[in-house]
Parts: sequence; structure tokens; C-alpha cells
Amino acid sequence: MIDVGTEVTATGTMEDSKYGRQLKCEKIVPAAPDVSTDAGVVKILQRLPGIGPKKAMQAVQKFGHEEAWELACTNPEKIGVKTEHREASLAISSTLLESYEATVYLLSIGLTDHQAAIIYREYQEKTIETVSNNPYWMTEIDGFGFLTVDKIALKAGMSVNNQARIAACILYTLDDASSNGGNIWLNGWTLVDIVKETLTGTAIKAEVSMIDAPGDDDVRKIVHYLSAENKLFISKGRVFSNQLLQAEKKILEFVGV
Repeated sequence: MIDVGTEVTATGTMEDSKYGRQLKCEKIVPAAPDVSTDAGVVKILQRLPGIGPKKAMQAVQKFGHEEAWELACTNPEKIGVKTEHREASLAISSTLLESYEATVYLLSIGLTDHQAAIIYREYQEKTIETVSNNPYWMTEIDGFGFLTVDKIALKAGMSVNNQARIAACILYTLDDASSNGGNIWLNGWTLVDIVKETLTGTAIKAEVSMIDAPGDDDVRKIVHYLSAENKLFISKGRVFSNQLLQAEKKILEFVGV
């Protein structure tokens, strides 16, 4: 999404070099186009099929940015889109600004272009609202494991003792115990220890402070909350993922045990 002429927000540290003071970039994020300006409309029109920088500029010069943007959403042939691409162009235009803003937001919190595209396909117009409210919802999408999402969330400013973070880690720990260890339950104390260790590990990798890191009581509180939400089942000190437990029961029923 970053082309020549794109406005960006660059973050990093200023360092001295033989060329003078320079910015050592840690992240570069494109700015969402402002469709109330010529430059913004020129930029966003280039997302339409067959529209490059030259055609986009010509459309804005001929019609003005307001009408050019209106034509992109209603009659794209007038700004250079081929007739056979009309329907595809209209479909893109209907969500163009929204998807661009969502993608810019996702890039700003550390996702790649490919990851951002997957997330937007999942949440559409609710992408920014969903991810900003609870980035751990992303763990429900294939390819977005807790460890990946947690690092992104922490770098985006999520607190280390956030309850959604702890809950996601508990569910991840039980799922990992099943898929990699063959266990559909963990002893409560063992679960708490593994969760705290995992939360600490991802925080260290994300280079965030562990001040106010969750303790035993914080994790146990969320375990009981998840149990009340029917996401966990607790019996005799053992903690099950309800989803895995139900799957196990169905297998037993199938084999007649």
C-alpha cells in the first residue's frame, strides 16, 4: 500500500550517523486517503481495476475530486474503467474507503498486508471496532494463534493484565495441551503456572513491561469466569475446554463406550 507519494506515519528513534541525524524506522504505516482532497481521491481511485496513477489524475482534473469519487461509486466507466470490469469496480468502490481505513489500522498495529486482508474478509465493516475492542477475537481465525495475536496486541498497547488476554491464553493453553500433548484437561495449578509462563514469555518478546503482570488469583478468576460462560468445565480440580470435552464425549458415544 506504500507507493511513491504516499503519506505515511513513521515511528522509530533518531540516531547520529556519518550522514547526520537520521530516523531509524521501526514501523512505517500509510495514511488513509482523504477523499475530500484531489490527492486523496487520486490515491484511492488507483485501487479500481485498470486505473493507474495517470488515469486517476486525469479523472480528478476533468471532474474534480468530488465528482470523480461519486463516479467511482456510480458510473466508473466515465473515469476509465472498462465496461467488462464495471460490476467488479462498483463492488470495490462500495467498500473501498472503509477497507482502506481498516487495512491502514491493521497495519498500524503490526499486521502484514496478507494478514490484514484475511482479517478484513472476516469482519468487513466491523473490522476496526472488533479488533480494537478485543484483538483476541482474531485467534478464532485460522492462522492467527494466540502467540502471534498476543505479541501484536501488546505492541498495540494492550495491558499485560487485560482480562481478555488472560482468557485467550487459558483457552490456548488447554488447546495446546490437547493438540500437542494429548490431554483434554489440566490440573488447575498446572494450568495457572503454564498460563503465567506463557503470558510472561510473549510480553518479553514484545518488549513490554511486566509491571502488574497477572498473578495466580488473576488467572483463577478468569478460569471461573470462563466456566460460568460454559467455555470451560471444572471437575475435581481438573479444568477442561468445554469444546474439547464435548468432542471427546461424541467420540465415546460413536465407539459405544
